[in-house]
Amino acid sequence: MRVFLFLTVFSFLFLTNVFSLEIQGNIDNEMKVQIKKFYSENGRSKTEKLLNYLGYHFFTFNRNQLIISNPERVDDVAFHGNLIFLNNTLQGASGLAKGDPIYPETLENSAEKVRKYYFRNGYRNAKVSANIFDNDFVFRIREGKRFLITDINVKNAAYPESFNFLNPKIFDGKIVNTYVKKIENYFRSNGYFNVSTDVTYSKNDKYTFFLNINNPVSSVMSVLPNFHQGVSLIVSVEKGEKFSLRIEGIEDEETETLMRNEISKNLKGISTFNVRYTEGELEKLLREKGYINPHVVIIVKERKIIVDVDYGEKFVITKVNFIYNSLPVNKLSDEFDINRSLLYSKNENAVKRIVTDKLYSKGYVYAKVQDINFINKNGKLAVDIIINEGDIYKIDDVFVNDKEILDNLQRTATSKEVSNLLGIVRSNINNKYYFTSISFDKFIMNKENNVDLVFKSDLSRFRLNKVISPDESMKNFIKEHFFDNPKITKVKIDSLKKFLASEKNYINYSVGVIPISENEADIVVSGIKGESNEIFGGFAYDDIEKFNVFAGYRRFDIFGTAHQFQIFTTYSSREKSLTFSLGSNNFFAPNLANIYSLGWKKRDEDTFEYEQLKARIQFFKTLNNFRYGLGVYAEELNFTGLVYDKDFTEKLSDNYRLIGIPLSAGNAGSYLGPVIEVEYSAELRLKPLFQIDQNSFITSELNTMLKIYPADRFRFKLKNDFGYISRNNSDIPLTYRYTLGGPYRMKAFDYRDIGSEDKKGNVYGGSRFYYFLFGAEYEIRNNVYLGPFVEYGNAIDQWDFSDGYTDVGIALTADTILGSIGLSFAHETVGSSKSDSALYLTFSGSF
Repeated sequence: MRVFLFLTVFSFLFLTNVFSLEIQGNIDNEMKVQIKKFYSENGRSKTEKLLNYLGYHFFTFNRNQLIISNPERVDDVAFHGNLIFLNNTLQGASGLAKGDPIYPETLENSAEKVRKYYFRNGYRNAKVSANIFDNDFVFRIREGKRFLITDINVKNAAYPESFNFLNPKIFDGKIVNTYVKKIENYFRSNGYFNVSTDVTYSKNDKYTFFLNINNPVSSVMSVLPNFHQGVSLIVSVEKGEKFSLRIEGIEDEETETLMRNEISKNLKGISTFNVRYTEGELEKLLREKGYINPHVVIIVKERKIIVDVDYGEKFVITKVNFIYNSLPVNKLSDEFDINRSLLYSKNENAVKRIVTDKLYSKGYVYAKVQDINFINKNGKLAVDIIINEGDIYKIDDVFVNDKEILDNLQRTATSKEVSNLLGIVRSNINNKYYFTSISFDKFIMNKENNVDLVFKSDLSRFRLNKVISPDESMKNFIKEHFFDNPKITKVKIDSLKKFLASEKNYINYSVGVIPISENEADIVVSGIKGESNEIFGGFAYDDIEKFNVFAGYRRFDIFGTAHQFQIFTTYSSREKSLTFSLGSNNFFAPNLANIYSLGWKKRDEDTFEYEQLKARIQFFKTLNNFRYGLGVYAEELNFTGLVYDKDFTEKLSDNYRLIGIPLSAGNAGSYLGPVIEVEYSAELRLKPLFQIDQNSFITSELNTMLKIYPADRFRFKLKNDFGYISRNNSDIPLTYRYTLGGPYRMKAFDYRDIGSEDKKGNVYGGSRFYYFLFGAEYEIRNNVYLGPFVEYGNAIDQWDFSDGYTDVGIALTADTILGSIGLSFAHETVGSSKSDSALYLTFSGSF
């Protein structure tokens, strides 16, 4: 009875958590409370996952104790004295980032990495010192001059070649080794196998132009003589004894020459290790040349090197035949990249794998190599590869585990198609399930020449239980976004990670999902609070604005509201602007995003100038792939410098005060058909405008885009734009009237060249417009497209589609690491009083 009573009391105490977890370590009390609660509900195993997600990687459980070793973290990394390399470059070289743990060796290791970075880039006298002040790493640098090799001199031995560089080489170990190896190989090829070299250098007064081809930007300063030092590299050679080389057992002169080259490359001194290593490399070479079971022995006797070769037999492959069940003999033979050494060594498994992989990539998913016949006639080897290729199959339905995702595709079952479908399936299930991985599993035959494609994944349907984070505002923010829909999905977690990355004030962040039951999971978010500020900028160019420079300041997570405050200004030959804005980050689709802004702009449009003040509030909501917008703004416009005739300007006001209510609805997506892939987008925008003391009006625009991908590297583009203003009388502000022309619509025409005109021929714009574009593009390199286009459009006061302007042209577009670049040339096809051709260049970049 006493035992029973003891067990009952013990069980009660355990269940009521009297023996609670004791936590030791440098952790704030709030976080301790969250960890204790999680431990009491979920146990040790899941708590270990929680600790890893929270960034506590060094911990120990000891009965009811949790001991956490939480090292200090890097708060900031600063560099002083660096002129050639930017701070970001050196921070990358140091291997340090804000939030990294600090260990005893961290300071010296990071300083050494910076020193090595300078040394590798030619700054051989660079001095780097580092200190820590309250977890701030401060590097002080004296860069010195970049050493550049202008010439190489070989001493103590005759060498047939001289090295003088018009564009000098950066003095680093890789360059030195390249030329030293070349010099040593020369002497070994002449019998001096014990050759040794010693490398020194001497400064010189030579000054030549220097351009670092691999990184031109880094060499700009080094062009100036004060920033670099020319040096002459001195390679002192000790040749040692000369050996004669004789190869026995090989009658093929070509093979003997290859063996001599291999010996010169590998026999770096007469030692047991070098001899044995060279023997192995020679045997590998002989196998690749068709010698079966070669055995090489190198004998060093006095000043003679004798290479004795023995082998079973020698084959010369005369022909490889690919014999199919149905296809013509040797079909696709040029595409099978089979190394001859695999055939000489009769490595059937490797050959079968290469053949079946290639056939699978062509759609023969059940292809098999039935046999490989090796036919030897007097040393001439013919190989017959017998293949049952089966049929080319079409992918019908696509499953993830046992869930059907796509159906009736009828797309060829190639390896590339499987990869494409993986991306499409992933996007289809992103907003329905949570998963960490998805990959190809198998094909299942479902009917003649059709297969079902199956991917495997750890799909789960979880609802949010709670959010665990050291940041209380982040916890509340995530809870708020899950309030309407507590389902955890892959797209939500990915969007949360992108949000943390974009906020820039979360460093070393991590986001984890820990299942606590079959249907519920906790979300864990951790990170180090970093800088909440960012300065950014950029530039752009086109033939209208010329250079346009922009800059701004962002404050992230202002007042802990997850809103972003921004100041933005632009300056170009035509425009100056300044905008203040406050916006939320809508990282879960069903929730609202909002933007509040106040802006000023002054612009010259050639035929008039205007100044604008605008205050705006706008809300966006995404639902079922549709994005909806609703807003309101107040705007004041002041016009000056009008050059239109008097009859028109008398009907215009110099000042307008408007209230606008912008409404929008848009949809974008893709469709995967049996032969082609299609991307589409459409957006409708309505804007009722109410003018004080003047008539009101409504503007509306419809923009659609269709991109068709019929084959690799090709795409077709079809764009349709329409605009309409509810009234066409003259007191509509000029900024709201429609004109065409310039680098973006009707490229053969000057900017604002198409639209209603006054009696002098000055374009003031129509109350409606239409625009059609058809383009065909070929991807000549990654993200670089070139192709022709046709445009048709007009800006008018009455609908008339028969009297539009037409042009044809060619465009080059490229997205590079420096920004986007566009080049277009177009020519009018009909002829009019307007411009008949134009060349436009556009590019942009940001930092």
